[in-house]
Amino acid sequence: MNFITMEQLNRCIYQNIKKIPKDIDLIVGIPRSGSLVANLLALYLNLPYTAIDSYVEKGTLRTGNTRKCEGWVQRVEQAGKVLVVDDSISSGRAVKEAKRLIRKSGMPAEHLYLAVYALENNIHMVDIYFEICHMPRVFEWNYMHSWVLQYCCVDIDGVLCEDPSFFENDDGKRYRKFLLHAQPKLVPTKKIGYIVTARLEKYRRETEAWLKQQGIEYGHLVMMDAASGRERRWQGSHGAYKGEVFRQTGCSMFIESSYEQAVQICQTAGKQVFCTDKNVLITPQGVGKHLKILANDWRFTSKRVVKKLLKKI
Repeated sequence: MNFITMEQLNRCIYQNIKKIPKDIDLIVGIPRSGSLVANLLALYLNLPYTAIDSYVEKGTLRTGNTRKCEGWVQRVEQAGKVLVVDDSISSGRAVKEAKRLIRKSGMPAEHLYLAVYALENNIHMVDIYFEICHMPRVFEWNYMHSWVLQYCCVDIDGVLCEDPSFFENDDGKRYRKFLLHAQPKLVPTKKIGYIVTARLEKYRRETEAWLKQQGIEYGHLVMMDAASGRERRWQGSHGAYKGEVFRQTGCSMFIESSYEQAVQICQTAGKQVFCTDKNVLITPQGVGKHLKILANDWRFTSKRVVKKLLKKI
């Protein structure tokens, strides 16, 4: 699976911005993801930006008061050359609809169409593309609302909800209260294949109740089989446990908040892990670099585990 992070998107835009003609007057974004890219391009190029709905309805251009160049168009109708932007092109429906709306509006400008990520069989549908990115692919900016979640393992604490505080994590009444009322972070709108958590099996009822309350759908909920938090700590690394579960599933990616655990999961399972805390994709090919970072960082306490994993490389 090709997982594109925000950092990779920004780097791709910066490296390919030279492909954009110098005489563009206005940048138009195709909602929603295209608006993200269009805004970045508009900021880099110091050009006015608007969304396509406002553009075809001849809406007012709203811009900030700083860094405005002399000669900026004041109204969308004044633009002679317009760049219409989306983050990617797959079936081409969004670009086709954008072209239809613009033709219907009768806007007189010359329109160029850009997709940051394209496929080899659809590059003819746009005038400019930055990179070929094959399917299956998923983007950091919308992965919680993508069909690929059915092929993912996802942790709970730190990903779907906030981590418990030291005070809440008492393996007792306060912890049960946390489980039932945890503050959600990213709530997916698609079904998750596997939820894999280091929470204890004895808290399944509270965990299932919270997931139902949040409307989170999933195929499997895998929890640690230990009698207490003390026994769980004695059993060893959470990352190794999650990695072994991940290895046995048919899933192609794990989504984990803890950097230390994410590295261990990748090393154990031999499959890619996206770490939400660091916004980094950890792959089997690059896991050695991350293990060395952990081994040399005093903030990570599982030195024995990390050094053991390093020997396997």
